[in-house]
Amino acid sequence: MRSYDVIIVGSGAAGFSTADWLYQFGIKNICVVTENINYGTSRNAGSDKQTYYKLDMCSKNGDSVIKMAQDFYSGGSMNGSDALIEAANSARCFMRLAELGIPFPSDKFGRYAGYRTDHDNTMRATSAGPLTSKFMTEKLEKKVYDNGTEILDGYSVISLIAENNKCRGVICTHNGVNEIIYSKAVILCTGAPAAIYNRSVYPENQCGATGLAIEIGAELANFQEWQYGIASVKFRWNLSGSYQQVIPRYYSVSPDGNEKEFLIDNGQNVNDIYSEVFLKGYQWPFDFAKTKGSSQIDILVFRELEKGNRVYIDYTRNPSGFDFEKLDDEAKNYLLNAECIGDTPIQRLMLLNPKAVQLYLDHGIDLTREPLEISISAQHNNGGIRTDINSESSVKNLFVVGEAAGKFGVYRPGGSALNDTQVGGLRAAMHLSEKLKDISLEYTDALIPKMPVFSENSTLKKYRYEFSKKMSDCAGVSRNYEKIRELIFELEDLYNNFYDRVTIENENSVAEYYRFRHTVLSMLSLCRTIVSSIENIGSRGGCICIMNGEIVSENTEYRKFITVTRGNDVTYVPTDSIPDEEFVFEKLLKSN
Repeated sequence: MRSYDVIIVGSGAAGFSTADWLYQFGIKNICVVTENINYGTSRNAGSDKQTYYKLDMCSKNGDSVIKMAQDFYSGGSMNGSDALIEAANSARCFMRLAELGIPFPSDKFGRYAGYRTDHDNTMRATSAGPLTSKFMTEKLEKKVYDNGTEILDGYSVISLIAENNKCRGVICTHNGVNEIIYSKAVILCTGAPAAIYNRSVYPENQCGATGLAIEIGAELANFQEWQYGIASVKFRWNLSGSYQQVIPRYYSVSPDGNEKEFLIDNGQNVNDIYSEVFLKGYQWPFDFAKTKGSSQIDILVFRELEKGNRVYIDYTRNPSGFDFEKLDDEAKNYLLNAECIGDTPIQRLMLLNPKAVQLYLDHGIDLTREPLEISISAQHNNGGIRTDINSESSVKNLFVVGEAAGKFGVYRPGGSALNDTQVGGLRAAMHLSEKLKDISLEYTDALIPKMPVFSENSTLKKYRYEFSKKMSDCAGVSRNYEKIRELIFELEDLYNNFYDRVTIENENSVAEYYRFRHTVLSMLSLCRTIVSSIENIGSRGGCICIMNGEIVSENTEYRKFITVTRGNDVTYVPTDSIPDEEFVFEKLLKSN
């Protein structure tokens, strides 16, 4: 029977970072459990230049931990203590990555350059290119291997072991065999529950494991707060930054083959709408507050999709009526300063960011010749499993790090999730280095989940497609109150009768079967949270809420509250403020 002090579930930037932090703090009886070491968002997702958000180390205007914390906190529905922790530890975690060899740009004096990212007006953002998180994961993985940490590859966690609100280990399936592995603590580093949505920019092998925590009673925080944005479909990728700043041509094709450039179909001045396309680069996620600005692009795309049309972005031709000289000053000056005044969008993109073109070419798509089919896709979960300042969930000894954790509220600056993959793991490791000795290893009786039914006519893929599509249609960027309430009944019926209704062909799909069961539970929790959110909060952040055919305006008072979901119950808990504790250097020196 295997047992460890700590089990880390997940092998992305969060999982390997947490494993290394634990090792550095002297906790070495640990293992990383992963379904497939090459799966997940960290290795397989990005954007034109994937952002890492950290304390500004270069700006002439200066930055501070408190300024950064205030910017986090001002987004709404985020605890001030979390905001301060994310800010205070960002420089330490960033420099660790730089020392590991992540190629963040710096000048000859050693200054790390920055730029502006979405939901932020500072220069804190940095990037190592389209594959920042991939580079992070690879370097951290090597560090973990060098440490000698055990990695259990090919092990899918199908259940958490819990008793008396304490997590005691995991149950895995491996090569068709179930195995119980005990531990003093479990750390989930499994990303967002990406399989909830059919229209998603997450890689298809990224499903998340939030349902594992929900199943044992863990609370969720701000689970309704998702970000959605324009992304390509054939190859799932964020079309942010450079992909929008070069002002490509948007068009749709109806089922009967009619093509139209729908952005200029709503009576707006063409140069105004193309300036808004440019701003999508900075303001890529849909934002309800910008529905009269850049986010009207998302709305127009979504309307075309609702009509049953397919939507495309074309870089080979300028959009109809495009006139560079008539763009607003921000767009025109940016392109002039970046020296990318090409005759077509693809020429501008090649000048602005050739890596962004090469990325698609590496995946069999030539932007110089073919358009990209696009959608409004789920991209980030700002909420997730509720954690305290040490990354511990409401279930004792269960910690959550990275995007699976519900650290952020309505708005978060782009790249914040990558910061938390490092900061959250640091906090968990620091806490466990002090408390692990007080946690006993208990071999609790573990209930093995019921085995699936095998059938030649498997229903798994049918149900997975059906419900993920319904989630995208009525519980994504556009949220229909009445339809979501109906969907809750359907999800409850499916979950309660899961073992009878969902079948698979053979044992090769066992892990996929349990993943879907936990995805259904995550869908159900999200729908319950959204219904309460529509009733109390209204439209804000990444969504438009519709009740009785009318858009529900935001009640801004709820920016001061965290939405907490546990089972069927959704409550609202006041946020704490940014700690304003005075500290004296000499006292801290004595205590360290």
